Amino acid sequence: MVADYYPYLLEACRENVLPLTSRCNLGCVFCSNKQNPAQIFTYKLPALPQTTIRQLIPLLNPQEKVIIGESATKLDEGEPFTHPEILSVLKMLRAALPKTMLAITTNGTLLTEKVIRELAALTPLELTVSLNSATPQGRRILMHDEAPNRALQAVDGLARHDLPFHGSLVAMPHLVGFEDIKETVFFLARHGALTIRIFLPGYTKFAPEKLKFPLQLWEQIVFYAQEWSNLLDLPVIPEPLIPDNLEPCIWGVIPDSPAKRAGLQADDLIKEVDGRVVRTRVEAFMVAKSAHNPNLTLTRKSQELSLQLKKERGQSPGFVVLYDFDPRRAVQVQAQIRRHQAIKPLLLTSEFGTVMVQKVLQHYAIQAEVKTVLNCLFGGSIRAAGLLSVDDFHRAAKAALSQKAYDLLLVPREAFDHRGRDLTGQSVDSLAAALKVPVALV
Repeated sequence: MVADYYPYLLEACRENVLPLTSRCNLGCVFCSNKQNPAQIFTYKLPALPQTTIRQLIPLLNPQEKVIIGESATKLDEGEPFTHPEILSVLKMLRAALPKTMLAITTNGTLLTEKVIRELAALTPLELTVSLNSATPQGRRILMHDEAPNRALQAVDGLARHDLPFHGSLVAMPHLVGFEDIKETVFFLARHGALTIRIFLPGYTKFAPEKLKFPLQLWEQIVFYAQEWSNLLDLPVIPEPLIPDNLEPCIWGVIPDSPAKRAGLQADDLIKEVDGRVVRTRVEAFMVAKSAHNPNLTLTRKSQELSLQLKKERGQSPGFVVLYDFDPRRAVQVQAQIRRHQAIKPLLLTSEFGTVMVQKVLQHYAIQAEVKTVLNCLFGGSIRAAGLLSVDDFHRAAKAALSQKAYDLLLVPREAFDHRGRDLTGQSVDSLAAALKVPVALV
């Protein structure tokens, strides 16, 4: 079995994600792993032995943060602190990568005072606490947490030990009410969370009725998130929230960060970084992050300002933007069109991506048409590219080709693993063979 999942471990590490285990000590009602269609195959990792982890460490890029506790392709995520040797593993990582930021996502229930003290000796460290609810009743309903004070005490311990952390919660107001969400956000803010993310609960067509989030409530969540961002003076970010333009507008500023010290504010519009015109939010963030003491030209309420961020190269600038589009991807799209000498390319995109992709093609003057691909495999509220299947792409492309001839299909790479296979094991090559049209991943 190790031979089966080992290539996915290698691929995850190349993305600077280090999976440690798929075990979890809670039973969250919204857990995506419980709603998968029968055709989906993923691996449940045991607690990886230190010998295996030691082999993986050289694949990690010491210049970028190492992410622990997040999902990776076909590897189910778990609670990293259920790993019986987690502290030894973290110490081994710190010895091998003495200056690399370790970013750990945890539900917080296993962060005892002793564990927090040991973590405090392993900086630079950044935790994300998936709290979901700060009330005992909410935690029992959402996470089946029968000892609800553990995670709340852990958040308090992180604050007392000055360990930087982010907070997150999955919005389930139809189960716990909006007041529970507000209490959770304000609890995290009081204890010094750097950012707070509120996630739209994804559900598939296989989910029980009570878990199907009423999508009309998401607008209220977005409204409250922006209101709380302003009130608490820290970024409260609803995800996903697809912006309707590409303007590099700041959503919020992290307390005590280079951006905060420089005087940046929410709604500032970044025009240039070190004299370089930035075209999207992602580009503005990436260029500012990679620069040493970057100078920003921005617009605030029709007034142009110039500010300098005092920061090291590679350090986060401290402002938060909604994710829109990485310009490097536009370059890849253009390169594939040139490579295939395509005259009539068709770009297949998810429901979440359609509007943004259309704007990008117009912005970069890319001659291609766009077709939205519905997620029939998972159904429900699942609308992201990473969970689309070959069958989903085939269905959409076949319908488009019945109306018009295209000489190239451009498909989002998120839907495929390093072997070019989707979550059901089908190859992207089978799509080209079935449709008799070249297919390129972008």
